[in-house]
Amino acid sequence: MAFDTTFDVAINGVTKTLNRIRYDGYSSEYLLFTSTEEYRIFIRNSEVKSKKVDSPFRGVDRHNAEFVHKIFATSTTPEIVRRAYIVFENYKGDDLTAVKNDVVGSIAKMGIAGIVDDMLRWMA
Repeated sequence: MAFDTTFDVAINGVTKTLNRIRYDGYSSEYLLFTSTEEYRIFIRNSEVKSKKVDSPFRGVDRHNAEFVHKIFATSTTPEIVRRAYIVFENYKGDDLTAVKNDVVGSIAKMGIAGIVDDMLRWMA
């Protein structure tokens, strides 16, 4: 299964539509390229071995998404690259609804503009 061939992201109230440029069954890459900037989204799924002593034989599914906004350099300004990530893992056989609820709940809180503002000011 794959996400749609386009991926919409709202930045500062403006919707950016990225087109899928690569799909290999476990990952996708989306791109919007203009003369002044590019937006990329990478979505990846992989399986890793658990490092925990109590479960050395259980597989761990790792899921991550990366958002990259690159503003191209001009004759007066340097290139700027901004990135945002989300990574979450779950044991194989875990309750996927519970995993989803944990991820969505934590991301909803972390995605609040006030929290991001505080983090940009190095609050922890």
